Amino acid sequence: MLLSSRDAYVMGLNFVFGLAIPWLKTAAVFLARLAMGGTKMTLLNRVEKEVLHELGHLLGLEHCKTPRCVMNFSNSLKDVDVKTSKFCEKCCAKLYRSGIVVAEKYAMRNMA
Repeated sequence: MLLSSRDAYVMGLNFVFGLAIPWLKTAAVFLARLAMGGTKMTLLNRVEKEVLHELGHLLGLEHCKTPRCVMNFSNSLKDVDVKTSKFCEKCCAKLYRSGIVVAEKYAMRNMA
């Protein structure tokens, strides 16, 4: 996992907060936009969410439709701020089927 102070762009998107390349077992989170507005604690919360999101991709998860799931796609800081740092029940179940048990701290129960 690389943390970079730079901004990043991917073809077809205006920017990205992070990027995972599962077949290379590589991921990065880009801090430039995550640091915009808010306190140091806001930045730390955003970074935690994006690191977990990219790790989810490395573990085989796709983007999730559950609004507050950490695997939900974020296209703005508001999107990042609204979601939690937890995997929804569906994402936890997918990971479990792959042999990965999500720690209770990162598992959301009854998340709609």
